[in-house]
Amino acid sequence: MNCFAQAIGLGPALLFPPNTISNSNPNYSNSKHRKKAVSLLQKCRNNNEITPIHAYIIKNGQEDDVFIVFELLRVCSKFNAIDYALKIFEQFSKPNVSLCTALIDGFVLSRLYDHGIRVYMQMIENFVMPDNYVISSVLKACGFYGDMRTGRGVHAQSAKLGLCSNRSVKLKLLEFNGKCGEFENRKRVFDEMPRDIVALTVMISSYLDCGFVKKACDVFDLVRIKDTVCWTAMIDGLVRNGEMN
Repeated sequence: MNCFAQAIGLGPALLFPPNTISNSNPNYSNSKHRKKAVSLLQKCRNNNEITPIHAYIIKNGQEDDVFIVFELLRVCSKFNAIDYALKIFEQFSKPNVSLCTALIDGFVLSRLYDHGIRVYMQMIENFVMPDNYVISSVLKACGFYGDMRTGRGVHAQSAKLGLCSNRSVKLKLLEFNGKCGEFENRKRVFDEMPRDIVALTVMISSYLDCGFVKKACDVFDLVRIKDTVCWTAMIDGLVRNGEMN
């Protein structure tokens, strides 16, 4: 187990022998095998296919190809194979921000929000520079986990790095503040955004999550052309609040 994985306390690798894979400047010689690996990952239908695909990747010396490993981690997350994803991640002595993002997303999908947050915190301690993708991922984890303290720290850090203007980050800030009951902060973020259907739908969901049905309905009325996502958010929220019995 590498020091990164040990520090976040996620347990030892059980399947693969330890190595010192680094993603500093990999040199990939066989584009044919690379394309084949990507194609296999894109066509993967269930978690039973993950191990043979991974074996193909190792056989062709692509286990240090960060792009392929990133896609492999995403496939593991998609099919709820987070333990397998972690074992792959642990083979990297210096995981970059993309790999950290993929693992955090996997933990969020598996509802292991605290694990995702710990990956981010250790990433920062190891001086890996965050980008808008990892900021969005960890804000989602903080929102579901109700971790206001870490979420506020992530918000402050994203502001320091100039990432708060990113649309994805803004939307996740809306979600985070809504789930944690930080309504004033949520309003400040919302006021800085264009009133498009995506932002309005996030606000609707946020109000309904907190039981504010009337406020959600008021925002819903502002949406001129409602898409399926907007309607689903509204109907699901009304059902959860006992308004459609």
